[in-house]
Amino acid sequence: MAEKRFEQLLRPAFEARAAVGWGIAAVWMFICAVLVNAPRATLLASAGLAVVMASWRMFGAQRLLKYKLSLSGKEVVIMQTTDLQKAMPKLGENLWLGWGYRWEPRHTQRAYEVLKRDLDDVYPPLWWLKWMGKTKDPRKAKGLPWVHGLDMKESDVLLPFESLKGHCAIIATTGAIKTRLAALVIFQLALRGDCVIVIDPKGDRDLREICRQAAVLAGHPERFLMLHPAFASESVRLDLVKNWDQVSQVASRITMVLGSQESDNFKEFCWMAVHRITNGMKYIGRRVSLYNLKTSMESRVSVEKLTEQALRKFFKEECPQLLESIEKEINASNAAGKRPVSKNAVETNSPELSAMIKVFLSEVPESQDEATLKGLPSKPEEVRGLVAILEANKEWFGKMIVSITPLLTKLTTDDLRGLLSPDYEDINDTRPIMDGKRLVEGNHIFYMGTDTLADESVGKAMSTMALAELSSVAAEIYNHGVASKDDGSQPRRVHVVVDEWRDAACEPMIQQANKGRGAGFFIWALGQTFSDLVDKFGGNTARARTFIGNMNNLIVGATQDPDTMNLIIDKLGETSIIVKSQSTGMGSKTEDVGLEFSANQSESISEKTVEIFPRSLLPQLQDLHYIGFFNRGELIKGRIPVIVQNKSVTK
Repeated sequence: MAEKRFEQLLRPAFEARAAVGWGIAAVWMFICAVLVNAPRATLLASAGLAVVMASWRMFGAQRLLKYKLSLSGKEVVIMQTTDLQKAMPKLGENLWLGWGYRWEPRHTQRAYEVLKRDLDDVYPPLWWLKWMGKTKDPRKAKGLPWVHGLDMKESDVLLPFESLKGHCAIIATTGAIKTRLAALVIFQLALRGDCVIVIDPKGDRDLREICRQAAVLAGHPERFLMLHPAFASESVRLDLVKNWDQVSQVASRITMVLGSQESDNFKEFCWMAVHRITNGMKYIGRRVSLYNLKTSMESRVSVEKLTEQALRKFFKEECPQLLESIEKEINASNAAGKRPVSKNAVETNSPELSAMIKVFLSEVPESQDEATLKGLPSKPEEVRGLVAILEANKEWFGKMIVSITPLLTKLTTDDLRGLLSPDYEDINDTRPIMDGKRLVEGNHIFYMGTDTLADESVGKAMSTMALAELSSVAAEIYNHGVASKDDGSQPRRVHVVVDEWRDAACEPMIQQANKGRGAGFFIWALGQTFSDLVDKFGGNTARARTFIGNMNNLIVGATQDPDTMNLIIDKLGETSIIVKSQSTGMGSKTEDVGLEFSANQSESISEKTVEIFPRSLLPQLQDLHYIGFFNRGELIKGRIPVIVQNKSVTK
């Protein structure tokens, strides 16, 4: 059986003491060889032997001393964007994630050994740290510096782009690592020519400017685009309902924003209302936008106007045979004056509309067979849906739109009307009009700040609508490719970086995580805790786990949430460490004269199954430090620099 190896790296450096002793002996014998009348050759040979022994013992002490120095931690590195740009050609087809080492069972062993001791036993004395060039006291550091120092060597952490196809989740508490890591990743992706779309509920200025500078340093400043409600004049206009193959997608996209607060039945009613209005707008040729949807369904009068336009088009273009019947109905209504309408009539504010509805319901065929017999067209579904809304009572219509209209109003007020419902015919507005497809085809670096801190509901609605638009684009890319020369077999890379999943997580985000890989869409989802994700999905833990389960790569900074720690530890797994135990016994006996005292001592080494990364260390990771789980099995302990924009680079 192989001998179990037990490291003792935290013990005093006895080898250093022995090396000092041998060094003193070498000097003493050399002095004696020079000054004392004694066999000089023997003394010099002994001095040489002492030097060899001192070197050998110091070599053995060096590893312990280096380990103790490593436990004191690393200084934070500030890196300018231009410095990272110069280093990128050496990275190949890899993404650089700072410096670190692969976490192995030996690091688990060392971690549990350190956890048994006080910090004064772990960190070297301050005088020695200062002598070695360390300026900060690790005992007063935020977090535990020794965690990264469990390995005395670190190298560049390189993640192959092939691994990114499994998406990546980044979990850390506020201020730990998320935004700085996002800046590091986004800058590299943008410089490589990938399309990068950033949805930032906080509106972090540094992150926005790093996106801008990436486009400048890549030689294509026009690639950078931004949208932020607080900076409307600098923003592009974004049509969030531009791309759809079926009318039903618009209704689904709008009702997604309602979230989990509404019941399923109520959302189905809302979906039906939006679908019928959108169908009617498409029928009369009106552009579908958030603002036009709001004006078309904000009241019953608005629906009447839309229905009247649709019926006029139908009777004039498809069914002119019944125009005479409509005229008769109008004359009959005028002759009747203010008499009560019949039970079967639909009451409206327009006699012409009421007449068209009556003729439409009574004389236009329902089925194609009936239409063939009468020689008339059958009822179009687009018009039928609008009439069905007016047939219902006013209270029912009010209940259907009670949640939709406030939402659409929020997304179309003040500057948001021009930003999210662009007027394509306004020649005075020179801001570019974009949509999800144009962002991808133009390979843009798009930064969207939703300004959730100023208005949470509007910010969440903006991010949900944007992600729904991107899901539609991903579906089209999957089926047809990006452009005429792209058959979809090798789609370009599109990185969607979503900060703060508490505000931005939604059904379209799950869809992209599940199916976006085939279209070249890669998700970078950032959040503080797993509990935030569960809360965002209405307390549905299974749904939250489904989303996390689609994240093949996981980067974890400092976190204190128990559910998050359970999730991480379960994903990382377990290993075995060696446990050394000692026992000592003493006793006395009176049977034998002179042998009144007895003692015994024993040692044993055994294995114990533990978490491969101790749970207690997760809340104590330093800022800018992380544990990375890549390629479904590679565990990395890493740290990143703070990447800052180079002021000398002009916008």
